[in-house]
Amino acid sequence: MAAEKGKPGPDYLGHRQRLKERFAHQGFSGWQAYEILELLLGYAVPRRDVKPPAKELLRQFKTVKRVLDAPSDQLQQVAGLGPGGARFLKVCRELISVYLEAPEALRQSITSPEQVADICRGRLEGLPREEFLVLFLDNRHRLLAGEILHRGTVDMSVVYPREVLTRALQHRAAALIVAHNHPGGSCNPSADDVRLTEDLQQAAATLGIRLLDHLIVADRRVISLKELGKF
Repeated sequence: MAAEKGKPGPDYLGHRQRLKERFAHQGFSGWQAYEILELLLGYAVPRRDVKPPAKELLRQFKTVKRVLDAPSDQLQQVAGLGPGGARFLKVCRELISVYLEAPEALRQSITSPEQVADICRGRLEGLPREEFLVLFLDNRHRLLAGEILHRGTVDMSVVYPREVLTRALQHRAAALIVAHNHPGGSCNPSADDVRLTEDLQQAAATLGIRLLDHLIVADRRVISLKELGKF
C-alpha cells in the first residue's frame, strides 16, 4: 500500500533508496553479501522489507553464488521471498551465463590450466545437478564458445560424442575442452567419465579436432583427467 500523501513511507523504503545511491557511487565495493541480495530483491519484491529474506538466504546457502545456483523450489521456501523473488534471482543467474557467452567475452586466449579451471568452476560449481560444459577453441586456443550441452540428474549426465562434435563443426573448432560437475562432492572420475573421454577423443581425432582435457568440478576443486593420465 502506498504511503498517504504528506506521510513518510515505511523505513525500509528509505534504506532501499540509500542502497541504490550507494551502488551508483561505488558499485558493490565494500558491501556485505546480504546487502547485495537485499538490493537485488528490492527490484523483485517492491512492497516488502527484503533484508530478512536476504539474510535468511545467506544463512541457508552461505554465499551469493550458492544462492544464485540454488534450485527455484528451494529459494521459494525462504520466508518473504516468494515465486517472484526466486524467479528474479534465477534471471540474474542466467544473465551471467548470457554475459559470459557474448561475442565480446569470447575470443580470449586460453593460456593456462588455471584459466580453464576458473572458467569451468565459474560455470559449474555449486549446481544441484550434473551439467556438461564444452569449450570450443580455434587453432590458436582462443575461445569460440562455451555451451552447456546437457543437464542431467543429481548423479548422471548422458552425453553423446556425436552431439559434441556436431556443435564443434558448427563452431569450426580445432580443439575442445569438456567439463562436468559432480554434485555429490567427489572429484574422482567414474568409469563412465573415462569411457566418454576416450570415445570423444577418438571420434574428435577422426575429424582433426583435438580434445585437450576433461575436467571434473566438485567440492570446490577441479580435477583434470589429462593430468591423471586417464587419456
